[in-house]
Amino acid sequence: MRRPRPRTTHTLIARLRSALRKPAVSYGLLLAALTIALPIQAHASPFDTGFNNLQTLFTGTIAKVASIIAIVLGGIGFATGEPGAKKNLAGVAIGIGIATLAVNILSWLWGS
Repeated sequence: MRRPRPRTTHTLIARLRSALRKPAVSYGLLLAALTIALPIQAHASPFDTGFNNLQTLFTGTIAKVASIIAIVLGGIGFATGEPGAKKNLAGVAIGIGIATLAVNILSWLWGS
Protein backbone atom coordinates (compact mmCIF):
# COMPACT_ATOMS: atom_id res chain seq x y z
CA MET A 1 0.00 0.00 0.00
CA ARG A 2 1.00 3.53 -0.67
CA ARG A 3 1.37 5.88 2.19
CA PRO A 4 -0.37 9.24 1.75
CA ARG A 5 1.98 12.04 1.13
CA PRO A 6 1.99 14.63 3.95
CA ARG A 7 0.59 17.99 2.93
CA THR A 8 3.11 20.73 3.08
CA THR A 9 2.58 24.44 3.00
CA HIS A 10 3.74 24.50 -0.61
CA THR A 11 1.07 22.06 -1.78
CA LEU A 12 -1.63 23.88 0.18
CA ILE A 13 -0.65 27.19 -1.39
CA ALA A 14 -0.69 25.61 -4.84
CA ARG A 15 -4.19 24.22 -4.25
CA LEU A 16 -5.36 27.62 -2.96
CA ARG A 17 -3.98 29.33 -6.07
CA SER A 18 -5.76 26.89 -8.35
CA ALA A 19 -9.01 27.38 -6.43
CA LEU A 20 -8.71 31.15 -6.71
CA ARG A 21 -8.48 30.86 -10.49
CA LYS A 22 -12.06 29.62 -10.58
CA PRO A 23 -14.49 32.50 -11.28
CA ALA A 24 -17.03 31.61 -8.57
CA VAL A 25 -14.40 31.62 -5.84
CA SER A 26 -12.85 34.85 -7.11
CA TYR A 27 -16.19 36.65 -7.20
CA GLY A 28 -17.09 35.32 -3.76
CA LEU A 29 -13.82 36.53 -2.27
CA LEU A 30 -14.20 39.88 -4.02
CA LEU A 31 -17.70 40.25 -2.62
CA ALA A 32 -16.52 39.31 0.89
CA ALA A 33 -13.63 41.79 0.68
CA LEU A 34 -15.92 44.59 -0.48
CA THR A 35 -18.40 43.82 2.28
CA ILE A 36 -15.67 44.07 4.89
CA ALA A 37 -13.75 46.99 3.37
CA LEU A 38 -16.69 49.19 2.42
CA PRO A 39 -19.21 49.33 5.24
CA ILE A 40 -22.59 50.71 4.26
CA GLN A 41 -22.96 52.74 7.44
CA ALA A 42 -19.81 53.45 9.39
CA HIS A 43 -20.24 52.38 13.02
CA ALA A 44 -24.01 52.43 12.81
CA SER A 45 -26.24 49.95 14.48
CA PRO A 46 -29.77 49.04 13.50
CA PHE A 47 -30.90 50.18 16.95
CA ASP A 48 -29.66 53.78 16.57
CA THR A 49 -32.97 55.14 15.33
CA GLY A 50 -34.94 53.54 18.13
CA PHE A 51 -32.50 54.65 20.81
CA ASN A 52 -32.44 58.20 19.45
CA ASN A 53 -36.24 58.27 19.56
CA LEU A 54 -36.21 57.06 23.17
CA GLN A 55 -33.61 59.68 24.07
CA THR A 56 -35.74 62.42 22.54
CA LEU A 57 -38.84 61.11 24.28
CA PHE A 58 -37.30 60.86 27.76
CA THR A 59 -35.39 64.13 27.63
CA GLY A 60 -38.16 66.03 25.86
CA THR A 61 -41.83 65.23 26.33
CA ILE A 62 -41.68 62.98 29.38
CA ALA A 63 -39.15 65.22 31.14
CA LYS A 64 -41.32 68.31 30.65
CA VAL A 65 -44.52 66.62 31.83
CA ALA A 66 -42.78 65.08 34.84
CA SER A 67 -41.22 68.46 35.66
CA ILE A 68 -44.60 70.21 35.64
CA ILE A 69 -46.13 67.52 37.87
CA ALA A 70 -43.18 67.69 40.29
CA ILE A 71 -43.35 71.50 40.49
CA VAL A 72 -47.10 71.42 41.16
CA LEU A 73 -46.79 68.74 43.85
CA GLY A 74 -43.79 70.49 45.41
CA GLY A 75 -45.69 73.79 45.44
CA ILE A 76 -48.69 72.16 47.10
CA GLY A 77 -46.44 70.68 49.76
CA PHE A 78 -44.75 74.04 50.35
CA ALA A 79 -48.09 75.89 50.50
CA THR A 80 -49.54 73.47 53.04
CA GLY A 81 -46.50 73.75 55.31
CA GLU A 82 -45.33 70.19 54.89
CA PRO A 83 -42.08 69.53 56.78
CA GLY A 84 -39.12 69.24 54.40
CA ALA A 85 -40.89 71.01 51.52
CA LYS A 86 -37.90 73.26 50.81
CA LYS A 87 -35.63 70.25 50.55
CA ASN A 88 -38.13 68.54 48.23
CA LEU A 89 -38.31 71.60 45.97
CA ALA A 90 -34.51 71.72 45.82
CA GLY A 91 -34.55 68.06 44.73
CA VAL A 92 -37.20 68.86 42.13
CA ALA A 93 -35.05 71.68 40.72
CA ILE A 94 -31.98 69.44 40.50
CA GLY A 95 -34.00 66.61 38.96
CA ILE A 96 -35.50 68.92 36.35
CA GLY A 97 -32.05 70.21 35.46
CA ILE A 98 -30.69 66.69 35.06
CA ALA A 99 -33.67 65.48 33.03
CA THR A 100 -33.81 68.39 30.62
CA LEU A 101 -30.08 69.04 30.23
CA ALA A 102 -28.85 65.42 30.09
CA VAL A 103 -28.28 65.47 26.32
CA ASN A 104 -26.31 68.72 26.50
CA ILE A 105 -24.16 67.44 29.36
CA LEU A 106 -23.39 64.16 27.58
CA SER A 107 -22.52 65.90 24.31
CA TRP A 108 -20.24 68.24 26.27
CA LEU A 109 -18.52 65.27 27.95
CA TRP A 110 -18.08 63.11 24.85
CA GLY A 111 -18.00 65.81 22.21
CA SER A 112 -20.61 64.28 19.94
